[in-house]
Amino acid sequence: MLMAKPSPNSNFNSLSGVSVHDTQNPAIARYRDLWHSRPKTCTPGSFPLHLDLEITSRCNLKCTFCDKLPVLGTDQIGDMDLKLFQHIIDQGTESGLASIKLSYRGEPLLHPKIAEMVSYAKSRGILDVYFNSNGMLLTNTKAQSLIDAGLDRISISIEGTNPAAFEAARRGARFEKIKNNVRELVRLRDANRLAHPKVRIQTVSLPGIDLDEYAEYWGPFCDETAAIDYKDCEKVPDMLVHEGFACPQLWQRMTIEWNGIIHPCNNDDTGRFALGNASSQDLQSLWLSPKVQEARELHQEGKSHMVEACRVCPWRATQIAKLCGGNLTQHQNM
Repeated sequence: MLMAKPSPNSNFNSLSGVSVHDTQNPAIARYRDLWHSRPKTCTPGSFPLHLDLEITSRCNLKCTFCDKLPVLGTDQIGDMDLKLFQHIIDQGTESGLASIKLSYRGEPLLHPKIAEMVSYAKSRGILDVYFNSNGMLLTNTKAQSLIDAGLDRISISIEGTNPAAFEAARRGARFEKIKNNVRELVRLRDANRLAHPKVRIQTVSLPGIDLDEYAEYWGPFCDETAAIDYKDCEKVPDMLVHEGFACPQLWQRMTIEWNGIIHPCNNDDTGRFALGNASSQDLQSLWLSPKVQEARELHQEGKSHMVEACRVCPWRATQIAKLCGGNLTQHQNM
């Protein structure tokens, strides 16, 4: 049996060396242990540890490097219904769900009931409730509502430290406004004498961004600074083969779009691996379904390229490039 490679968090690089995960909490420590051990031992468990829940696919920005929104048609834009969200959470809490992220393609702060969603998930015992945001809509009112709801953490995406370059890439964003919004969130949290939400500021590792400079600049504003691998969706080699690769996500997480469509990972942007719909199908059954189990077995055998959705996955290509020192040519089966 192939041990899953790359490592479970291979696309993530903590620049500050300090994690926002509260592993002093025994329950969270157990969850994080499973996060790492399930992919290594190729053990799916009875239910995903984590769900990426797209509470909205709408976004207030038009980022030049976005790998999600350019593929959306108007029929794919909308908000998740609160009842569907609650239905998903109820299934998960009965089966060992530990973590949810309230974002996938859109900006979650656009959802009018985001604080209510956070509160419901925490009331049902979800250990880690968080989301990624561009930070533009993080007003004091919204920040306080999220603090009151019990949000565990938030990741604010800010590329680099140069305001002009940032605003040129993140069209519609304002550097100083986002900086002030983050500062105010931390001020409100501390004024409430709370340890949460933890705040991470992270960047996509785009060319020209000095990560040491980034960590030094943003470190005083947050609890953790980090960098995420850039996925080049335009340059996925044809029939890329690597026998040492097995994607960790197949043993960790599922993604559910705002309209209920389910995927076994958060990189199936083409929809080739859609499993069903959460409004009418049981999540546990789909997690353990023959379709997903077949994909797991192919990955374990070093044959991830034989799964159609995985073959064209830019995340897979990025991680294989790192495993083979950047030379993908020798791993192409022509």
